[in-house]
Amino acid sequence: MLILLLWITAAASTGGPGATVITNVGILVRDGLGRTLLQMRDGNAPNGPLAWSFWGGGVEPEDADHLHTAARELAEELDIAALPADFIEIGRRTGSDGQEAPLMLLRRPVEWGDFRVLEGAGAAYFPLHEIRQLHVTRSVAWYLANRPDVFGIAA
Repeated sequence: MLILLLWITAAASTGGPGATVITNVGILVRDGLGRTLLQMRDGNAPNGPLAWSFWGGGVEPEDADHLHTAARELAEELDIAALPADFIEIGRRTGSDGQEAPLMLLRRPVEWGDFRVLEGAGAAYFPLHEIRQLHVTRSVAWYLANRPDVFGIAA
Protein backbone atom coordinates (compact mmCIF):
# COMPACT_ATOMS: atom_id res chain seq x y z
CA MET A 1 0.00 0.00 0.00
CA LEU A 2 2.82 2.42 0.86
CA ILE A 3 4.57 1.75 -2.45
CA LEU A 4 1.34 2.46 -4.35
CA LEU A 5 0.85 5.70 -2.41
CA LEU A 6 4.41 6.80 -3.19
CA TRP A 7 3.92 5.96 -6.88
CA ILE A 8 0.66 7.92 -7.00
CA THR A 9 2.30 10.90 -5.27
CA ALA A 10 5.28 10.85 -7.65
CA ALA A 11 3.04 10.45 -10.69
CA ALA A 12 0.83 13.33 -9.60
CA SER A 13 3.74 15.67 -8.88
CA THR A 14 5.51 14.99 -12.17
CA GLY A 15 2.70 14.88 -14.67
CA GLY A 16 1.72 11.22 -14.52
CA PRO A 17 3.19 7.73 -14.76
CA GLY A 18 6.42 7.57 -16.70
CA ALA A 19 6.99 11.32 -16.45
CA THR A 20 10.49 12.57 -15.70
CA VAL A 21 11.25 13.29 -12.05
CA ILE A 22 13.66 16.17 -11.57
CA THR A 23 15.45 16.00 -8.22
CA ASN A 24 18.40 18.33 -8.84
CA VAL A 25 19.06 21.51 -10.84
CA GLY A 26 22.40 22.93 -12.00
CA ILE A 27 22.78 26.67 -12.60
CA LEU A 28 25.18 28.28 -15.03
CA VAL A 29 26.08 31.92 -14.40
CA ARG A 30 28.18 34.03 -16.80
CA ASP A 31 29.75 37.47 -16.67
CA GLY A 32 29.60 40.11 -19.40
CA LEU A 33 32.63 38.54 -21.10
CA GLY A 34 30.88 35.17 -21.32
CA ARG A 35 33.05 33.48 -18.71
CA THR A 36 31.44 30.86 -16.48
CA LEU A 37 31.18 31.44 -12.72
CA LEU A 38 31.91 28.14 -10.96
CA GLN A 39 31.66 27.20 -7.30
CA MET A 40 34.60 25.67 -5.43
CA ARG A 41 32.89 23.06 -3.28
CA ASP A 42 34.10 22.90 0.30
CA GLY A 43 36.03 19.97 1.74
CA ASN A 44 32.98 18.62 3.59
CA ALA A 45 30.76 18.39 0.49
CA PRO A 46 29.34 14.86 0.15
CA ASN A 47 29.83 14.92 -3.64
CA GLY A 48 32.82 16.50 -5.31
CA PRO A 49 34.64 17.96 -2.30
CA LEU A 50 37.21 20.59 -3.31
CA ALA A 51 36.11 20.38 -6.95
CA TRP A 52 34.74 23.12 -9.20
CA SER A 53 31.02 22.80 -9.78
CA PHE A 54 27.92 24.44 -11.15
CA TRP A 55 25.71 26.25 -8.67
CA GLY A 56 22.39 24.66 -7.81
CA GLY A 57 20.91 21.92 -5.70
CA GLY A 58 17.94 19.77 -4.88
CA VAL A 59 14.30 20.39 -5.66
CA GLU A 60 12.33 21.24 -2.51
CA PRO A 61 8.62 20.48 -1.95
CA GLU A 62 7.75 24.19 -2.10
CA ASP A 63 9.33 24.60 -5.58
CA ALA A 64 6.60 24.80 -8.23
CA ASP A 65 9.03 23.61 -10.91
CA HIS A 66 12.74 23.54 -11.75
CA LEU A 67 12.70 27.24 -12.69
CA HIS A 68 11.61 28.03 -9.13
CA THR A 69 14.33 25.70 -7.81
CA ALA A 70 16.94 27.62 -9.81
CA ALA A 71 15.73 30.98 -8.45
CA ARG A 72 15.71 29.72 -4.85
CA GLU A 73 19.13 28.06 -5.11
CA LEU A 74 20.73 31.16 -6.66
CA ALA A 75 19.47 33.25 -3.73
CA GLU A 76 20.67 30.67 -1.19
CA GLU A 77 24.13 30.21 -2.71
CA LEU A 78 25.01 33.61 -4.22
CA ASP A 79 22.52 36.05 -2.67
CA ILE A 80 21.25 36.91 -6.17
CA ALA A 81 17.56 37.72 -6.51
CA ALA A 82 16.12 36.20 -9.67
CA LEU A 83 12.69 35.28 -10.94
CA PRO A 84 11.93 31.87 -12.44
CA ALA A 85 11.48 33.66 -15.81
CA ASP A 86 15.15 34.78 -15.61
CA PHE A 87 16.29 31.22 -16.41
CA ILE A 88 16.34 29.09 -19.53
CA GLU A 89 17.12 25.39 -19.69
CA ILE A 90 20.25 24.86 -21.81
CA GLY A 91 21.02 21.23 -21.07
CA ARG A 92 19.84 18.08 -19.37
CA ARG A 93 21.66 14.98 -18.20
CA THR A 94 20.88 11.91 -16.17
CA GLY A 95 22.13 12.51 -12.63
CA SER A 96 23.86 10.07 -10.31
CA ASP A 97 20.43 9.29 -8.81
CA GLY A 98 19.16 8.11 -12.21
CA GLN A 99 16.88 11.13 -12.60
CA GLU A 100 17.12 13.95 -15.10
CA ALA A 101 18.99 17.06 -13.99
CA PRO A 102 18.44 20.23 -16.06
CA LEU A 103 21.15 22.86 -16.41
CA MET A 104 19.61 26.31 -16.14
CA LEU A 105 21.27 29.45 -17.52
CA LEU A 106 20.69 32.76 -15.75
CA ARG A 107 19.87 34.95 -18.76
CA ARG A 108 21.61 38.05 -17.46
CA PRO A 109 25.31 38.57 -16.77
CA VAL A 110 26.58 38.68 -13.19
CA GLU A 111 29.74 40.63 -12.39
CA TRP A 112 32.09 40.70 -9.38
CA GLY A 113 30.34 42.64 -6.65
CA ASP A 114 26.87 41.51 -7.79
CA PHE A 115 26.94 38.44 -5.53
CA ARG A 116 28.14 37.03 -2.21
CA VAL A 117 29.29 33.42 -1.91
CA LEU A 118 27.08 31.91 0.80
CA GLU A 119 27.81 28.22 0.09
CA GLY A 120 31.03 26.49 -0.89
CA ALA A 121 34.66 27.48 -0.46
CA GLY A 122 34.69 30.16 -3.14
CA ALA A 123 33.93 31.19 -6.70
CA ALA A 124 35.81 32.18 -9.84
CA TYR A 125 35.10 33.05 -13.46
CA PHE A 126 36.69 30.85 -16.13
CA PRO A 127 36.72 30.67 -19.92
CA LEU A 128 36.23 27.21 -21.41
CA HIS A 129 39.93 26.48 -21.99
CA GLU A 130 40.65 27.06 -18.29
CA ILE A 131 37.67 24.96 -17.13
CA ARG A 132 39.15 22.04 -19.08
CA GLN A 133 42.24 22.21 -16.79
CA LEU A 134 40.33 22.19 -13.49
CA HIS A 135 39.41 19.41 -11.08
CA VAL A 136 35.63 19.42 -11.64
CA THR A 137 32.55 17.54 -10.47
CA ARG A 138 30.99 14.75 -12.52
CA SER A 139 28.30 17.11 -13.79
CA VAL A 140 30.76 19.70 -15.12
CA ALA A 141 32.91 16.89 -16.59
CA TRP A 142 29.87 15.48 -18.41
CA TYR A 143 29.11 18.86 -19.98
CA LEU A 144 32.77 19.35 -20.95
CA ALA A 145 32.73 15.98 -22.74
CA ASN A 146 29.25 16.09 -24.25
CA ARG A 147 28.03 19.71 -24.41
CA PRO A 148 30.97 22.15 -24.20
CA ASP A 149 28.80 24.71 -26.00
CA VAL A 150 26.97 25.44 -22.73
CA PHE A 151 30.09 27.16 -21.40
CA GLY A 152 29.78 29.97 -23.94
CA ILE A 153 32.83 31.47 -25.57
CA ALA A 154 35.92 29.31 -25.99
CA ALA A 155 38.55 31.98 -25.34
